[in-house]
Amino acid sequence: MKARLLFAIAPLALAGSILALDVPRAAAQETKLAALKAEAKAKPKDGAAAFALARAYRRAGRWAEAKAEAARAAAISTGEEQVKAKYELALIEFDQGVTNKSLPTPPSLNTCKNVKIGKLGEALSRVCAAEAWLTFARASMAEDELAAAAKIDANMYEVKLAYGMVDVVADKHDDAIVKLKALSVATPTRAEAFRWLGHEYLANDKRADAVAPLKKALALDPDWPEVAFDLSRALPDGTEARDLARSAVAMKPTFPEAWVRLGELELATGGAEAAKTAFETGLKQNPKITAGQIGLAWADLKLKKPDDAKKAAQEAIKLSGTSAAARLVYGEALAAAGQIDEALDAFKLAAGLDSKDPTGLIRSAEVLLAAKQPVKAEAHAESAVLSFPKDARCWLVLGDVNVANGDKKSAKTSYQKALAAPQGTIDKVATQKKLDALK
Repeated sequence: MKARLLFAIAPLALAGSILALDVPRAAAQETKLAALKAEAKAKPKDGAAAFALARAYRRAGRWAEAKAEAARAAAISTGEEQVKAKYELALIEFDQGVTNKSLPTPPSLNTCKNVKIGKLGEALSRVCAAEAWLTFARASMAEDELAAAAKIDANMYEVKLAYGMVDVVADKHDDAIVKLKALSVATPTRAEAFRWLGHEYLANDKRADAVAPLKKALALDPDWPEVAFDLSRALPDGTEARDLARSAVAMKPTFPEAWVRLGELELATGGAEAAKTAFETGLKQNPKITAGQIGLAWADLKLKKPDDAKKAAQEAIKLSGTSAAARLVYGEALAAAGQIDEALDAFKLAAGLDSKDPTGLIRSAEVLLAAKQPVKAEAHAESAVLSFPKDARCWLVLGDVNVANGDKKSAKTSYQKALAAPQGTIDKVATQKKLDALK
């Protein structure tokens, strides 16, 4: 699965960072793991206890411990419990990202073969093999395996879920949503379909639609860090989303995407230092997350460290030279360092890379205004209102430029248009005060 394969990272010594960010969740997780370990130790021949501990370790990204406990569960279990334990071993490999695409077949196929015990195991081993092929993005091979599984048990939840996952991997978001929505309605006590339904709404840029199924998934399975992470992405930036991201990294320390999302939310809620820590933690695990480098640059700017911000922005540009966001934050870092001409070049590139966002043009005008160059600023402000006549921010900066150039008549018109513009967010009270001051 795409989400399972994004990052395969060895556990890091991050307990201090986690505890500092989310003491209750981290403590709760350790308490639960301790209880599961105690139960497994007290019941050394209980396969269910070993399986529960293995699953908890997998959720936490503690792969070696998860494998050891799942193998022990498989060894001491029989029948359906043994099948589930062997399938759990395959899930651990998928979640860990164990793959080697230089090989002709997925290495996890060997693990899937071990699942083939009895009728249930025969069907589940086929589902497992389908998932293994999906790690290679081989949808046709996955569908062949699922067809074989469906002949054994067409009503098996895992079979239906895997058919949805074929569409997930193929980026057929609308098709995936239809299948996953039907499965979640048919089986409302299982979290997986709800989780992936929310995930696919996010992939289809439908954040609001993603919230309900993700909340349902988290209610059904509160120890699933990927669900907490997806819900933090679906909700508007704020403290609720931030706390979910904190939960995700507390539950699974080796989750770089969640650390980056946490950084974004800490920044949005005013925690620049906490944001910097989160971004740095995620980037230590995977330095190639462009959003992480961009976020780190913004955090450094908030902390008045323009040189550090430039370095992070440059790393983002190396990773994605066509990223308007990377060019924009690089321009901000240059401006903060007093490199006005270089900043203007960066803002120009940002505007060219994203024709739907006027921020580059607006910031060019604002930076020139701050540098006491209102005549030069006017050209950028006029370009902004010409390209984005419905955006209030463009008219507001043009009004500021008009005032700086002594053109009160034009400034009045610009501020009036800013107040009436249907797009862009501005402080209308402050803008009205600027307008009133010109009377």
